Amino acid sequence: MARHEPAEASTATEHEPDEAGAHDRRFDAAKPAAPTHNGFSAAGLARSAMAIALLGAAIWAILAVLDQPAVGLVLALPVVAAAVGLYVLSVRRRLRDAVVQALADALASHLQVPGAEYLEIDTRQWRGGWVGVPHLLNVRYPAAVDDSSADWAEQVATAVHAELGEQYVVARHNVRDRRLTLRDPTRSPGQLSPESGPVSSRRAAAARRLPDHVSRTAPSADDLAGQVIPLGVDSSGTRVAWDPLAPQGHLLALGRSGSGKRVLLTGLILEAAARGWPVWVIDHRRVDLLGVRDWPNVQIVASTLDDQIVVLNQAWREMEGRVALVESGADRSELEPMMVVIHHFREFATAAAEAAARAGQASAGAPTAADRVADLLRHGRRVNMIIVLSVQRSDDPLLRDEYADDLGAVVALGRMDAHSTPALRSSADDDEDGTEAVPGRAKLRLGDAPPVTLQCYWTPDPREARRSGDADDATLVEAFRPHVVTHPVLHVQRPRVWNDTPAAAWKSLMEADLAEGFSHGASGLVDWSRARSSGSAGASGSAGPSGTRGKDVEGWSEVVMVSQLEPGHLARLDDETGWVVVEQVEAVENDGTKVSIGWRGTDGAGSLVVSRTRTVRIRHMNDGVY
Repeated sequence: MARHEPAEASTATEHEPDEAGAHDRRFDAAKPAAPTHNGFSAAGLARSAMAIALLGAAIWAILAVLDQPAVGLVLALPVVAAAVGLYVLSVRRRLRDAVVQALADALASHLQVPGAEYLEIDTRQWRGGWVGVPHLLNVRYPAAVDDSSADWAEQVATAVHAELGEQYVVARHNVRDRRLTLRDPTRSPGQLSPESGPVSSRRAAAARRLPDHVSRTAPSADDLAGQVIPLGVDSSGTRVAWDPLAPQGHLLALGRSGSGKRVLLTGLILEAAARGWPVWVIDHRRVDLLGVRDWPNVQIVASTLDDQIVVLNQAWREMEGRVALVESGADRSELEPMMVVIHHFREFATAAAEAAARAGQASAGAPTAADRVADLLRHGRRVNMIIVLSVQRSDDPLLRDEYADDLGAVVALGRMDAHSTPALRSSADDDEDGTEAVPGRAKLRLGDAPPVTLQCYWTPDPREARRSGDADDATLVEAFRPHVVTHPVLHVQRPRVWNDTPAAAWKSLMEADLAEGFSHGASGLVDWSRARSSGSAGASGSAGPSGTRGKDVEGWSEVVMVSQLEPGHLARLDDETGWVVVEQVEAVENDGTKVSIGWRGTDGAGSLVVSRTRTVRIRHMNDGVY
């Protein structure tokens, strides 16, 4: 690579040629196969002029032989004039090519590429004088060129100005295609004047402002056949994607409440399920990811702490089982990708540690939730287990270097502070659009690449889309619904506990397993504010545990899945029907995910088809126990 160094650079050490050769090899794959030309080349025009001139001479010679030299001259002169015109054009084209070649050499030196042949420069609309200068310039450069600087495009425009003597401004910079378009403002209509310096940089940044809302697009067949998951768009409108199966493919979503973590996780879950991957979800807030609870290929959404501990333990066992398969000779490509989503990980890990301490397990050295997640981050990617974590605080220990090395993708949503620096590896006082408090606005770090500001895709929650009745949301949600359910629903299956001590309960959790199908036992969603109508509360009319007076309450209620409904249950299916008596519960034919419920109420009877995992409230009448 030719560097414009002082003369004493000739005394370089013997290692410098190797380093230069290695630098050149970085660009070999980016070298264009052949130079591109806009129109005919100078040599082509010259050859055409010569051929036309020979044609004119042949016409005159033939007519001269036929004793018609005057007619031949009349016919040959226009042909020869056309040949002369083409030759003049070839001369001008040669001069313009020389200008472009000199510009390419100057830009090659500015961009530090091995030579001008690594650049593609397309010049158009030449004006001014015999040779003129181009009004539009398209410069395409190799991917190895570092264009991450905020004023990189303006610096290239300055280099072009130094070579051509005309002021250019940046018309467009397509980062994805590595194409820069420059325009000469002095030759364009309107009140455009050349600008440079910090003011133009800020105005250019303002012109590239990200939209505040970008809806996720329906996936194509090619999208679902691949493993790359789109996350959002950057300031140039280019789609930014995440490869979960790449080295260090795990993802961390970082942001405060309201920054867009739930929407981001919903989109990732729908994308993974649409590709046929099994998805396990730990939702420590219990209600944030309710919308995917009955989604095909989402095998389980653990909402209670006990179920969350079991699911994490089983995910660790799944990873160990996959590692054993690889040890026995299986190839990683044979292992199906699996996504484990842990929403509000730090809160869940703290609650799990407190539960272990209450059970007397802290002193026994039992592995904590943080230990299990650390193992999954370190070894899961080798067996195609994808871990997606969300945390709220930017000073979370997950952002330490020992964890950051295993988190290949970090999506920092909302305004960041100095604690985000280790995860993003960028300046904390950067004042770009990514720091604005816009839901879904984020800084993304993929591997060792510089952080990118993007607007994350907005994905409708399936449950909310069903309730709102929005046609556009419903259409987009259905576009992601898998046509074939490849992974069955799972539920936590615990062994029988013979005593109610904390140690026994913890042992039950550690021995619990995940079984196929829906649970027919206690739902774990019991309404512990059930009111008692017997005893002193009922006699005195004083407020019960729920704050409702006993004389106004008959029985107690709990929340169950519709698959647990039985004829005779008094249930509240929705707000419109109110409390009704269930008369019939049947599975929908050819659809293992839905059931049909026949009911009768005070205003008549009807039927309703709902998901098997939808939750409803049922009421139990007083049985003398409560």
